[in-house]
Amino acid sequence: MLLQRLVAVLDSAHVSYALVGAVAVASRGAPRSTYDLDLFTTDKRILREEMWSQIRRDGIPVDVRRGDFDDPLAGVVRIGTSPDQIDVVVGKWKWEQSVIERSQPVNVRGITIPVPSRSDLILLKLAAGGPLDYLDAYNLLKLGPHDELVANVISKIGDLPQDAQKLWQRLLKEITPP
Repeated sequence: MLLQRLVAVLDSAHVSYALVGAVAVASRGAPRSTYDLDLFTTDKRILREEMWSQIRRDGIPVDVRRGDFDDPLAGVVRIGTSPDQIDVVVGKWKWEQSVIERSQPVNVRGITIPVPSRSDLILLKLAAGGPLDYLDAYNLLKLGPHDELVANVISKIGDLPQDAQKLWQRLLKEITPP
């Protein structure tokens, strides 16, 4: 299984990471259908070609894409092909590393892997800013407990870009009755 092999590579290199994306959202109680897996790290060694030499020797395609200076991501590494494909997203902000460090082990597809809390997934989804990301954040917030979850997000939202903070305010208005 590709996920097991990838986790072994990351663990052997002492890379901290967490599962993010739709599978992580589903593991925290807000189901969404998807085939792909997304891992998240801030370790830029992931963007080195030599990190993936063993995986490539096994005939698995690896596409390393580095972000530009003004890109919100340091890069993305796409491993495998659909439907057995994993993206390793490389962030570059301190708050993102904190999300990874706070992640807790969850059994996903038979593998124990770190997954961010619901409040941290909401932060990541707000920072990503796409329509499906917003929907994921909305669904995670609806699960509750509402007051505790809102307080957790509020305590960290100031570390995110202004666009994400504005999305948070919009989300609060939609979820909170007048």
